[in-house]
Amino acid sequence: MIEGEIIGSNTYCFSDTLTKIYYQIKLKSSGGSLAPSRSAIAILIDRSGSMHGEKLNDAKEAAKLAVNALGSNNFISLYSFSTKTDNLVPFTKAGSKDKILNSIDRIKASGGTFMYNALDEVFHDAKDFSSDGGSVTLIVLTDGQPSDVGDVQRYEQLAAAGSEFGMKIVCIGIGDYDETILKAMADASNGDFINAIDRNSITAAFTKYASEAATSGGTSAVLKLIPRESGAIEIYDQTFSMDDGIATINMGTVGSDPINVTGSVSIKGGAEGNITGMQAVLTYRDNDGSPKENKLNLSLTRTKNSELVVSNVNKELINEARLKMQMGQVEYLIAKGDFDSATRISRQAMDSANATKKREFIEATKRLDRVLDDSKNGNIDKKEAYNQTTRIKRQ
Repeated sequence: MIEGEIIGSNTYCFSDTLTKIYYQIKLKSSGGSLAPSRSAIAILIDRSGSMHGEKLNDAKEAAKLAVNALGSNNFISLYSFSTKTDNLVPFTKAGSKDKILNSIDRIKASGGTFMYNALDEVFHDAKDFSSDGGSVTLIVLTDGQPSDVGDVQRYEQLAAAGSEFGMKIVCIGIGDYDETILKAMADASNGDFINAIDRNSITAAFTKYASEAATSGGTSAVLKLIPRESGAIEIYDQTFSMDDGIATINMGTVGSDPINVTGSVSIKGGAEGNITGMQAVLTYRDNDGSPKENKLNLSLTRTKNSELVVSNVNKELINEARLKMQMGQVEYLIAKGDFDSATRISRQAMDSANATKKREFIEATKRLDRVLDDSKNGNIDKKEAYNQTTRIKRQ
């Protein structure tokens, strides 16, 4: 069984205007870890010469987000293909994410589009994985016409055979691809076809199906944050997807060590009285396989009395939430190459860490500061600075 609680930075909120409330959700299992999921995601990225530049960069960034959407006990396999197929990461648990992310970084564009050969290799690997009771969602991204096999029926037959052992194929096409082949594979495997028109549509597809695959085995926990009397929901320390204002987080396997979800919501003004600002709904299957659902409410009281709002605050939570928000901003700015702004926000993060008086946060911001110094001094490049910042943020 998973136990949970949600706390807010404020007890009261304004009745006549928006109030920003920081929150933290704490989850832990009271009966050991949930059984690990045997569902997996396989990613197959076209790295032919025509993918060079922005298209491949967008695909790689989307694949990284998909990896981060997986829990540590979910499974993943990573492939790239051109004239030949490379199995960069055989089916393995997604716990060692740094290794997987580094494998994605190393994908380079060159060669032709030998897609059928690549699919055939993934098919056999997925079949072996599924023989132990697993299911596989394969995400295929390509921008071109196949160089090896052009017969639609061959692809359709392969996809249909995969569906017999639980492999669903999600086909993402960008550029001048063969829509007939991609649609046929998606239909034959009860999968999906996406015409990706830009980076956002590629990213949305990868994160959506990675999250679904991560929970399809029924043993990983999924947390949904639902606005009630709130506007935008922000999450600072977990990878999530957003659909119609509802945030979904794949929590992976929840053990006895607490997992925190920290962020903020903007509570709307309205009639005075008790309200539910936001609801957190956790769904999972317990060790005995039975479905479970926990609902946690962020309860607040609307008031016209501003003194009540500003005097009843959880300063410790505010400082921790701001720290996590600032570390996320630093990560984003480093990815953009804006190291001056990243350094400025890093200094603010250090102040927030000192305010928490927690050693682990203070040490984390010191490490972050050293990363920025190393980057400015030319000791590490932007990519390494980003990777180190991401690791610090996760710890």
